[in-house]
Parts: sequence; structure tokens; C-alpha cells
Amino acid sequence: MKIRSFAPGKVILFGEHSVVHGRPAIAVAISEGVQVELVPRDDNSIKVCVPSIDYEMNTELNEGKLDYDAAHGKMITDYIYEVISLFEFDKGFDLNVDIRMYLGVGLGSSAAVTVSTLKAVSIYAGKEYSKEDIADIARDVEVTVQGSASPLDTSMSTYGGMIYIDENSERNRVECNCQLPLVVVNSGISANTGVLVENVRKRYEKYPLIVGDIFSSMEAVANTARSAFIEGDLDVIGDLMNINQGLLDSLGVNTDILSQMVYDARLYGAQGSKLTGSGGGGCIIAVCPDNIDEVYDKLSQKYATFKCEISDEGVHAEIIE
Repeated sequence: MKIRSFAPGKVILFGEHSVVHGRPAIAVAISEGVQVELVPRDDNSIKVCVPSIDYEMNTELNEGKLDYDAAHGKMITDYIYEVISLFEFDKGFDLNVDIRMYLGVGLGSSAAVTVSTLKAVSIYAGKEYSKEDIADIARDVEVTVQGSASPLDTSMSTYGGMIYIDENSERNRVECNCQLPLVVVNSGISANTGVLVENVRKRYEKYPLIVGDIFSSMEAVANTARSAFIEGDLDVIGDLMNINQGLLDSLGVNTDILSQMVYDARLYGAQGSKLTGSGGGGCIIAVCPDNIDEVYDKLSQKYATFKCEISDEGVHAEIIE
């Protein structure tokens, strides 16, 4: 028997930084994420393999439990072991965690690892969790490992789809009536989100009218984008991505490499492109309604790149006999 689970990553489409100041944002779960395979063993060993980081480790259950202290430097494996430590088992298992996305660049990798691992391990432990249960438990795991955590990433990995975050931080599902072929391009640079958010706050305090108007423009972009998704108008989405990129640049969160990737994507035929997340590094996204293969091929010659689309299903699992 084998249990196979999958949880998607996410990208922010619109509203980075302005959402911190009470304005709306739009995020989407993507078809790239984390696949976990759990194979039962006949002994009390737990073997965890994470091929993307060249990690393999055997540990032993103690009376059916894994004793684990999560304060180990916020490594991606901490999320895996913290999940395992929540349950009691009759026997051990092999756990292969296949991370099919970039780590530490704002794509929700730790949430996808947590949610996918939780789905597989809870099935093996005989627990029947709803998606609401999984989202809540996964967020608690992230808080344990990180010290604090937004519920956004774990919600996206659990439920999938596209969400609109309103001025009250409520998450509302958006019915997207179009395909959303995206190319994600990785700068290879990790940035400190807290520092970037603080820098934007200081700029807001220094120039409240100017930055306030930028946030208002970003709010209008996000609201127009929500309507465009409902209407299935990717031409408008592409235009709005380009506008949003200019607004983010004015907040001081862009970099030379991000800008180069954004303009390369447009040069190669993307309808629209922008950074995603807090900026300072991380990734850009490009929407390519008619020519995703061509844009991907050209970008991938220069940068680490993958193609994806919306993941509507969220976390799911199958038992393979």
C-alpha cells in the first residue's frame, strides 16, 4: 500500500504590500507544489527523504510517537517532523517529499510541504480530517516552527483556487472563468519579507499622501482584476499586471534582476508580467494566454523557470494498493 498526496503552492497576483495596509489582494494556488508518498514499514523506523535538498534520515518511534523539538533553525524538514510528531503510529513508514517548486522565494513552499505531509500522515494514522481541519492544523504547525505565520499560504495549499482578500482580511473565493497559463521565474535571491514590509511602512509614514494614493491605485487594480477574472478577460489581466509592477517599483521593492526578468518576459511575448510576493528577490510571474511554450523556452535559457496554471482542487490524496 502507498499513500500519495499533493498540495499546491501559491502566487500573489495583485496587492502585495498594499494588503498589509488594509487594501485588497488576489492570490492563486498553482499546479506546482509538493507531492508526498508514504509507504508503510514493518518496523518502528521512520525514513524521511527530500530529494530536492539531498536529505535522507532515519528516526525511531518511541512507543508509537516521534519525539521532536521544532526549534531547529526553521529548516523545511522541521515542518515534516512537526507534522509527524502530532500522531501515534503502530508501525513506521518511508516518507518521500517531492518538492516541485522553489524554496524560500514566496511561493508557499513550507505551507505546501506541511499540508501535503499532514494529508498523507493523517490518513496513515487513521484520522479523517476535513479541509478546514487541515488548514487549521497546518497553520498551527507553521506557527510552531516559525513563531508566527499568516493563514494565507496554508489556506491556499489546502483549498486551492483563487481568493480575493478584502479590506477586512476576509478571504473570498473568486470564480475564475478563464485559463491562467503562468510562467514563474526565479531570481535565485531570497529576501527578508519583514524588512521589505517595514521599508514600505516607513515610506508611507514619510509620504502619506503619495504612498496612500499608490495603495489606492493598487486597490483599484485588484478590484478591476477580480472583475476581469470573473469575465475571463486575460487581456485586461495582462495590462493590470504591468500596471501593478510599476506601482510596486514606486514602493521601492523592485530590484535590477527582477526588473530585467519582468521586461524579458514581455519582450518574449508575455501578455503581462510582475514580481510576486514581497520583492527584493524571489520570483516574477508572467501570464501567457497564447504562447506559454515560446515564452517559457526563451526565459528558461536565462533563468530557473517553470510553467503552471490554477490548482482548483487544493490538497488531495489517493491510496494505491
